[in-house]
Amino acid sequence: MPDYLVKLDNIRFAYQLEPVLDNFNWSWPSGRHIAIVGGNGSGKTTLAQLLTDTLRANRGERRFGTGIAPRDILHVSFDQHRALMEHDRRFDDSESRDDAFDIGTRVQEAILQGRQPDPQFFTLCQRLGIDHILQRGIRFISTGESRKTLLARALYAKPKAIIIDNPLEGLDSQAQRDIRKLLDELIASPTPVLLLTKSSEDIPAGIDEVQIMENGAISAHCSLAQARQHFAPRRHFSKPLPISVSEAWPADSPLLELRSVNVSFRGTAVLHDINWRLLPRQHCWISGPNGAGKSTLLGLLCGDNDKAYGQHVELFGKRRGSGESIWDIKKQFGLLNTNMQLNQLKRVKAIDVIASGFFDSIGLYDKPTATQQQLLLRWLDALELLPLREQRFERLSFGQQRMILLARALVKSPRILILDEPCIGLDEQQRARLLGAVDQIAAQSQIQILFVSHRADEIPDCINQRLELIPCHAGGYTAVVRDDLNLSQTPL
Repeated sequence: MPDYLVKLDNIRFAYQLEPVLDNFNWSWPSGRHIAIVGGNGSGKTTLAQLLTDTLRANRGERRFGTGIAPRDILHVSFDQHRALMEHDRRFDDSESRDDAFDIGTRVQEAILQGRQPDPQFFTLCQRLGIDHILQRGIRFISTGESRKTLLARALYAKPKAIIIDNPLEGLDSQAQRDIRKLLDELIASPTPVLLLTKSSEDIPAGIDEVQIMENGAISAHCSLAQARQHFAPRRHFSKPLPISVSEAWPADSPLLELRSVNVSFRGTAVLHDINWRLLPRQHCWISGPNGAGKSTLLGLLCGDNDKAYGQHVELFGKRRGSGESIWDIKKQFGLLNTNMQLNQLKRVKAIDVIASGFFDSIGLYDKPTATQQQLLLRWLDALELLPLREQRFERLSFGQQRMILLARALVKSPRILILDEPCIGLDEQQRARLLGAVDQIAAQSQIQILFVSHRADEIPDCINQRLELIPCHAGGYTAVVRDDLNLSQTPL
């Protein structure tokens, strides 16, 4: 009998004419738990898609062990959330409904996939901390909640083997602890696990084998300690960032101010009595559990949430609703978030995605000027993205897309740069370089940073204020703000 789950011999797979895997040989031994760690574009996701029949190789042979087929191996990845959201948007019938609201696919439906719930289903959802969102639409849950939903869907299907792609990204600290415990349980179970990760720090100690993947090949089999040493990061870009100088803001005048702001949706409190001021030279870390309302808070600021009207929300010295247009607001902000990545149009070149940042549009509908085109190339060069400029956005790796969207957020040198979980999808080197770039931006320009993250180990050194959303006795979440924050002396 074969001693492997699946074996790949002399595999070649290419996007158009560009090979991702070439003469690739690899096997997954029966009963083994393997972690593959590699940077963006190394080929990890392509390998997973070949194993699960999402992609077909251009050449080579794929063989499965006795009693196992591609449908028996389930892959949990962030791209599945994108597919679910696209499906719901396509069939959204809000305009024809009396209540003008289509909840779409509920979390429970996404997990069950037509099966009937049983006690194991509710136990699993409780263990993952998503039992309270089962009746919500998948378009209305947080990034972390969506990742746990996808993991619950895969586990409830009882696969013969499971591939898990970066399971800790986008999760708050408690959720990370829950997922780590669940991974430990999986590794102790008979179900073989293939863990794909950009961070060696996220590999469980009980994994059987660590493999390093680089440039479409397995370059090493090593211990966990060796893998962590191999990916020691560097924290800088070698070229200066082409940031335009903006007019200085009065030192005693807040750029942003919220007073006693409350937000609820369909009768459910989300944010309660939010009070916050952002002064010049302050860079704020925004934190809170999954579902605490961080995205709602950001929407109040950059014009995407109409709940700001009728409340005391001041932006750049003007109160919302005082006659400013939404485009007047948007031009002051550069934004990188997960929803933007999920909603980017297909068949758009990477350089056009960046250029859309000049116009605050999803997709490029206006031609950049000659000056703007020169600035685009300078940003691509500074962020070391020039080789990607003509590639289609959807064909880039998740981390490469993230870096393209960072360039999009920066290209107009905004007054405030909002980075909502920016390190999701980045490998260790790119994460370190992004954080170095954020510190460089803060030190060399008037741009102020709003940095949303669950992880204390990915907070830039420039951060000197923290807004933490915590549960409120009146319902929803309220804000605790700390100024003059020194992260090196602050328990996190």
